[in-house]
Amino acid sequence: MTLNDTLRIVIVGHVDHGKSTLIGRLFYDTGSLPVERYREIERTCREQGREFEFAYLMDALQEEREQNITIDTAQCFFRTAKRPYIIIDAPGHKEFLKNMVTGAAAADAAILLVDGAEGVREQTRRHAYILSLLGLRQVAVAINKLDLAGYLRDRFHAVEEEIRRFLHSVGIVPSYVIPISAKEGDNIASSSPRMAWYHGPTLLSALDSFLPAREVTGLPLRFPVQDVYVWDRKRICAGRVESGTVRPGDRVVFSPSGKSSRVRSVEKWNHPSLSVASAGECVGITLVDELFLERGEVMGSADDAPLGVQELSASLFWLGNEPLRLNGRYVLKLATAEDEVTLSAITERINSSTLEVIERHAERVENLEVANVTFTLSRPIAADTFEENPHLGRFVVEVGGFVAGGGIIREVRTEGIGVRARVIRLHSRTMTEPDGNFVDLSQEAGPVEFDLSPGFIDRLGKGERLAIRLRTADQLEKIARLAFGHDLAFEFRRDGEGAKVVLFRVAPSRAPVLDDAGPVI
Repeated sequence: MTLNDTLRIVIVGHVDHGKSTLIGRLFYDTGSLPVERYREIERTCREQGREFEFAYLMDALQEEREQNITIDTAQCFFRTAKRPYIIIDAPGHKEFLKNMVTGAAAADAAILLVDGAEGVREQTRRHAYILSLLGLRQVAVAINKLDLAGYLRDRFHAVEEEIRRFLHSVGIVPSYVIPISAKEGDNIASSSPRMAWYHGPTLLSALDSFLPAREVTGLPLRFPVQDVYVWDRKRICAGRVESGTVRPGDRVVFSPSGKSSRVRSVEKWNHPSLSVASAGECVGITLVDELFLERGEVMGSADDAPLGVQELSASLFWLGNEPLRLNGRYVLKLATAEDEVTLSAITERINSSTLEVIERHAERVENLEVANVTFTLSRPIAADTFEENPHLGRFVVEVGGFVAGGGIIREVRTEGIGVRARVIRLHSRTMTEPDGNFVDLSQEAGPVEFDLSPGFIDRLGKGERLAIRLRTADQLEKIARLAFGHDLAFEFRRDGEGAKVVLFRVAPSRAPVLDDAGPVI
């Protein structure tokens, strides 16, 4: 196994819901902690007259890390039979939120921890919302401390329903919801006989099923230029391939400058002639033409380059000590680019734990609030919407050289052409639920167009139905046009959660066949 096999996970949840205990248990159950160290901590607890708890393992390891003794000073590791893992550690609540928002942790997946006895709390909701802003879609929910709830199935299902409902509201479908007791070791590494009613995977099995984020395929080429070097009489564009692939001979375009050329070579140190570079690889690119490029340019394929945008609308999480203010000037960083921007609109201020709208068309955003905002840029910058490409759809905002917030891009506007309608491929957004296929558009803003794959239309023809939660009447109009164009029927409904459309296909009725004796059915 190599570093490329490593999965990076972040563990989030409300204070006292068992994060330290779970981490200690993961170390112990995977044999990633020397037995001698475990025995030493156990002996110390006994000498101090207190019961041993796995949370003490994490406390001891944290102390060692701060003193640079045994554990790697930057990361916590454990290992299963499949691969190594890195637990992203972020001590302190506010610092923890900052690490999540800035993306410094760069997690591939998350464990959302919920106390089964206490239920979903404020920090649970806030952390879940941040996971959605970071685009983490591989989420395992661990409902912990079920030993305190008597391992009752009804209690597990009640908490499961509550957290699923909230996660759906922020666009996350959890991959697994697992009942555990980190203290007792139930359903961590092996199935628990005390919860025989649960037939799903253990927590470690669930993690082993996840993929590193870099393995996501189907995204277009995005290569932000980090620097340009002149070496051996050639100009080398250095950077990391964020998505897609690049090969010698490819025709490429740089945004926002619009300069174009063809790739001469793809290189690494001591490997001057690579046949291809893929997402996650740091490489140097040389071009057929001598282009004068700067840090912040983004290379894309000639037929699918990112736009050079002048204005962007975003969902943002604010961590600044001072409020984010309308018409204020800030520094926005996206990939390797940075630009001075003006906050030109605050469409909505939102409570980050309840998702309730505090104020519309506001003048400011306070600490730990979420907002839907619009930034006007001083010069064009290469960007995608988060839905199109998360790697170029996420940004941070700096104040005085410090990160004060971050978020994801919902819409982009280019100079002189207005708003670009984003194409939402409904088949790729479909969640499968007990009641059928479901797409949630309640958080989508701005102009959109809809598309359905031929394969999914065939499924509708065989009796499947697709429920779509709407945000605006414009979306309803676009859905109606889609139904008309594909010979589909739809029903419009309202329930306690808002407006919804159900798409389906009506089976053609058979015309009666007449003979001399009358109709034959």
